[in-house]
Amino acid sequence: MRHWFKSSLHVCALLTFSFLFGRLQVAAQAQPQASADEFYSWTAPDAGQQLAEDSTVIPSGQGALFVPYLTDPQDEAEALVYRGDEQVASGPNGRRILLPPGAYVVRVGSGPLQQMVQVGVEVRAGATTQVPVNWSGLKVEVVDQNNVPHRGSFELIRVSDRQPLTVGFGANTLVGERLRTLLVPPGLYRIVRPGANYRTRTNFSTVFVPEGSLVHYKLVLNPSNGELQGSGVVSAEELGEVTEGSAWSRRFSLGLGVPIASTSNVVGGTNQSSIGADVAFDAYLTYLDDRNSANIIFELEEGFIRVNPEGSSALPIRKTRDRLRLDGLYSRRSNPRIGPYVRFGLLTSVFESKVLVTEDRTLVRRFSDGTETVELIQANQDFKTANAFSPALFREGVGVNVRVLQQRESFVDWRAGFGFRQNRFSGSFVQRQGAELVQLITGEPPVPVEDEPGTFVFSEVDSFSQEGLEMTLVATAAISRLLINSNFDLFGDFSDFGQPTVDWRNTFSWRLTGSLSMDYTLDVLRLPQVTTQTQVTQSLLFRYSLGS
Repeated sequence: MRHWFKSSLHVCALLTFSFLFGRLQVAAQAQPQASADEFYSWTAPDAGQQLAEDSTVIPSGQGALFVPYLTDPQDEAEALVYRGDEQVASGPNGRRILLPPGAYVVRVGSGPLQQMVQVGVEVRAGATTQVPVNWSGLKVEVVDQNNVPHRGSFELIRVSDRQPLTVGFGANTLVGERLRTLLVPPGLYRIVRPGANYRTRTNFSTVFVPEGSLVHYKLVLNPSNGELQGSGVVSAEELGEVTEGSAWSRRFSLGLGVPIASTSNVVGGTNQSSIGADVAFDAYLTYLDDRNSANIIFELEEGFIRVNPEGSSALPIRKTRDRLRLDGLYSRRSNPRIGPYVRFGLLTSVFESKVLVTEDRTLVRRFSDGTETVELIQANQDFKTANAFSPALFREGVGVNVRVLQQRESFVDWRAGFGFRQNRFSGSFVQRQGAELVQLITGEPPVPVEDEPGTFVFSEVDSFSQEGLEMTLVATAAISRLLINSNFDLFGDFSDFGQPTVDWRNTFSWRLTGSLSMDYTLDVLRLPQVTTQTQVTQSLLFRYSLGS
C-alpha cells in the first residue's frame, strides 16, 4: 500500500506540473484596439479567441449571449441580463449565458445599476450573440511612496455628471492578493479620497478612460492618512502583469554583500584582513485561476569568508551559509477554501562542508559499518564533514488544503495528508557529544558524560526513507512595512510515530524601499532519527528585488 501511494504521488506530481507548465507556454494574443496607444490594450485574448475557447453547449431551442472580458473573469464584475425591468440572468464574462430567443438588455459595470453601461441585444435560437464592448476597464494599483502595494481606498467620480461611481481598493499583491478591474463607462474620471466631493481642490487626480480600452493606473497614497501623493497611467508590466492574458505571476529578488575588513595597530585587536561574499537569490512563480493554484519557490543562499592574519598563513576559506531550497505546491479548489493538494520539496547544500579547528585536535570518525579512524588535525586547518549536495532532504505529500483565515493583511493555510521523505546523507558526518553518543550506542536515556579534552567525535549518518502522516501550517501577515511568513511542518513516520520530524521556517522581511528589504530568516529543524539536538539556522541579509 505504501509503495502504491508513493508511485501514485510521483505520477500525479509529474502530470500536474506538466499541465501547468504547458499552460504557461501558451501565449495569448492581446485584443487589438482602435487606439494606437499600447497602454490602453487589453491583457486578455481577443473576443473571438475567448468565444472559441468557451465550450458551453447551447441546448436545442435556446440561444446564448457572450460578454468578453478585458483582463481576467474573476477580477471583473459579472454581466447582468434584463428583459424589461426584470433581471433574468447573469454570468461571468468570457462564458456563454444561455437564454430563450428574444430581445434583452445587457448591463455591465462595477458601479450602481443605473450607472452601468447598457447594451441592447437580440438572442436567436442555436446562435451566440457577442455583446459589443462599449464599456472600459480601469485597473488601479495603490502603493505608498516606496512603491509598496497596500489596500488603500479611493473614490471614483464621473466628471460628465459629477456623480460618484464606486469606491475602489488596492491590493497587497506581495501576499497573493489580486487587483480588481473596475468596469466603467468611457469618459473622464476624478479620483478622490473616500467621502470627498467633486469640488475638492487638494488630494485628487484625473484619468481618461477611452471606450473599449483598459487603463492601468498607479495611485500613490499614504497608508496612514490616505493622503494622495502622486498618480498616473502606467504600462501593464509596471503593475506586475507577466504576459498578456496569463494567470502566472513572478517575483525575483537578489541580495549581494561583500564584507571587507582590515585592522592594524588597533588597541585590543589583531593585525589581520578579511574578505567575504554573501549572495542570495529567490524566485517565486505563482499560477492562479478560478480553480487551480500552484506555487514554485527557488531559494539559493551562499556565503564565504577568508581571513588573513598578519605574519602567518591565511586561514582556509570558510563557508558562512550554504542553502538550496526548492518547493512546489499544486492545489485544485473544490470551493474557495478547500481542495486537494500535491507537493514536493528539496533542501540541500551546494558545496562540501568543512570544520575549522583553532588548536590541535584529535578527530575520531565512526563509520556506519562499525569501523573507526583517528587522525590529528593541526591548528588552523579544516576537515570535511559532508560532500557537495549532501545532505539532500526530499519531501513529497498529498492531501487536503484548507484556507483557515483570509483577511486583507493576513492568511493562514492548513494542510494534512500522506507524506514521504527521502533523507540522503551520503558522505555526511554529525558531531556527537558524550551524552548523545552513549544514548545512540546503548539506547539508554542520556546521562551527563564528559567529552575527552581535545577530541572531536563525528559519526557517519546513514540514509533512510520515511512514509507517514504530515501536517503543515502556513501563515503570512503584513504589518505596515513588515511582512512575516511562517511555515510549520510536522511529520510522523508510521514506524516511529512517537518521534516526529519538525521543520519550522520563518522569514521576517522589513521593506526599506519599494525594491530593497532587510530579511531575517530563522529555520528550526528537529530530525530525531539523526541527532537529538535541534538544528537552528539564522541569517540576516539585505535583498534587492529584480521583479514584481
